[in-house]
Amino acid sequence: MLPWIKRASFKRKIFVYMFLLSIVPLLVLGTFSTLSTAKIVQEEVDHNHQIILRQFQYQINDFLKKLESASLQLASNIVIEKSVEIGPVTSDLGQTFAAIDTVQKLRTYSDINLDISLIYNKFKKVYSTRDGYINQADFSYNELVKRTGYKYNAATVISPNQDQGLNELLIVRPVPTFNVEAPDGVLVIHVQTERLIELFNQAQLGEERKLLVIDDKGTIVMSQDSRELGSKLTPSSELYRFWQNPESFTSEFTLDGVGYNLSAQKSGMNNWTYIAMTPTKELSRKSDNIKYVTWSLVGLLTLLWVLLSLIGSSRLYNPIQRLLHKFAGDDKPGQGYKDGLEALDSIYQHMAKTNERLRSELSERMPFWKEAFVQQLLRGEMSEADIRGKMEQHGMPLSGAYFYVCLIDVDEYGRFKQQYLENDRSLLLYALRKMIEEIAEESFSCMTASPIPGQVAVIVGVDKVNETSDQALEALADEFRSKVRQFFQFTVTVAVSKAQRGYGGIGEACQEASDLIGYRLLMGNDVNISQHAIEPSIRQSSSSLLHGQKKIVTALAKGDLAEASAQLEQMIQIVPQYVHNSETVLGLFAYLLGELDYLLQEWGQEPREWFEKDPYKQLYGMESLNEVKEWLKQTVFPQVVQALQDANLPKRKKQVQQALFYIHEHFETDLSLQQVADTIQVSPSQLSRMFKEETGFAFGDYVIDFRMEKAKEWLAHTEMPIKDIADRLRYTTVQNFTRIFKQVTDMPPGQYRKQFRHHED
Repeated sequence: MLPWIKRASFKRKIFVYMFLLSIVPLLVLGTFSTLSTAKIVQEEVDHNHQIILRQFQYQINDFLKKLESASLQLASNIVIEKSVEIGPVTSDLGQTFAAIDTVQKLRTYSDINLDISLIYNKFKKVYSTRDGYINQADFSYNELVKRTGYKYNAATVISPNQDQGLNELLIVRPVPTFNVEAPDGVLVIHVQTERLIELFNQAQLGEERKLLVIDDKGTIVMSQDSRELGSKLTPSSELYRFWQNPESFTSEFTLDGVGYNLSAQKSGMNNWTYIAMTPTKELSRKSDNIKYVTWSLVGLLTLLWVLLSLIGSSRLYNPIQRLLHKFAGDDKPGQGYKDGLEALDSIYQHMAKTNERLRSELSERMPFWKEAFVQQLLRGEMSEADIRGKMEQHGMPLSGAYFYVCLIDVDEYGRFKQQYLENDRSLLLYALRKMIEEIAEESFSCMTASPIPGQVAVIVGVDKVNETSDQALEALADEFRSKVRQFFQFTVTVAVSKAQRGYGGIGEACQEASDLIGYRLLMGNDVNISQHAIEPSIRQSSSSLLHGQKKIVTALAKGDLAEASAQLEQMIQIVPQYVHNSETVLGLFAYLLGELDYLLQEWGQEPREWFEKDPYKQLYGMESLNEVKEWLKQTVFPQVVQALQDANLPKRKKQVQQALFYIHEHFETDLSLQQVADTIQVSPSQLSRMFKEETGFAFGDYVIDFRMEKAKEWLAHTEMPIKDIADRLRYTTVQNFTRIFKQVTDMPPGQYRKQFRHHED
């Protein structure tokens, strides 16, 4: 072979070398591809499995969290606790009906189709949303619940098919929730297995995959096949070994004569294991297809390279004279190198003219490139080395060891867009940017860009950072705003970041300035905003804001627009002193909208029927506190009052609702029946009768129970002295408070606090 190559012509040598250089890598690549196909397919399947398992785990965890939350909400409800304590049928039927109503409400408002059972252990009765009141012995899951037991401060999950006839997932909690030894009652939430199978269908497994969910005891909790639910893995099975230690399992798993590849994902929430199973034949088929395609491509490319090698060797074998002759145009070959050089010189001249034209076009495009470059700086998309290289290459006028970023943002940009046509806006913003550049360039090394419409970003470079440089930037921001007021018909707000070291810190400084712009909602328009400017001098407690919201809701419930507006004014005054960013401010008023939404629903009104537009979207589109205040006073509050006045509730029910709002707002004052009656403009006897009929409680009993609930909350979650609690709840002596508290809870306040803390520990 070697002697033949040596004797071959130069053209043949080129062909052989080109062919070998092209075909050898193809053969190596094809061989490597076929050998690594199985591994690649396996990794792809494992990756897809992990994605599916994580997605499905999230769905299951979210599903279980909803069920556990619903169980905790019911099990810790004071009405449910009282009901299981006094029994389902007593002289106080109001308590029984209240418990039933509480259960039915949760079931109605839940987005999961479920049934609820409440076991009265002391009275051997069960209330079920499915069967009503039945004897405990007739309850299908009575023995299973007893045998399974309860968990402290957590729900017990019982998978389907644990007993014959059990085709439901059960969520079990003791009532009260802290009593797991001998609870007064037990709350059981039932979910049909069809709901579990729906979750599997949502996972969209495809390709004959199977999915299993196995709890920490080896029980199959969920599966597409309802017959597998509740079955336990046997220690001798391969699936049990994989469940115990997925990393050590390397063999193929066989089920009903079909081989499967397994992948597992363990949940951190409840220690359940999610297993995905893909038929091995699917993997083999994919691997064979890849091999077939790979070698087909190798063969095709080999034929193609043979053809290219033939053509390439012929073209590369042409002598230099033919190249010169080609450049020389119509000149004949054999005239020497002179004509050829003239042809090459002509080509060079043409290339020089082309380069000059390209240089001119580049100069015209330089402003656009510069804008894109500054935008990249502001977004922090380049490394320090890349920035310096481009700075030196194109002579950018930005120098310094530290950099500030000033964001100049047009105030009330929505109104600005409505006031000017698009062309006029473009001219105004262009003039604004040029003016800002001229002002900044007088004292600093700087560059500008327009990150978004209505905003100009200025990068300012300084050699040293100290109090003097910070003051200079503040003065520059003042000059920006002053010149805008002088020459334009609008104002701007200027956010000034802290200085960041090096070009790489420009992106961070821009992000800080962008965050500062958000504080304009608190501080108003035409201001400078910096970290120093937003530090509040007064800290107002959050209880003041929430207290003000409650007063607004109470006033609107009474139809008193003037009082609601006055309370809103007080809130607006203290918001900037307490809340430190726009998102929290909007969240605060979104919470108020939620309270009003709840108020309308309590009065039998549908909020969407009273608001033409989504109030939450309107709120988050506003740019100042004054705009939010006027919108609430002029639009939202009148619509809420009108909706309450048009409510279909009987007048008596409306009056009782107003009384409840007043009690919840003034429970820390010397409440009296006469005082509340005067507030809703009825006689004390009439209020007493209506209150008892609507709530099932006497007025005095309700006030005592409400205050005792507050006392338990303060004892459990605060370090407030018992004397202070008694004073706040308007008891004349600690002894009197202790006596009432013991009557309600069967223990004195101090013991209640110790017991609660003990259970927490």
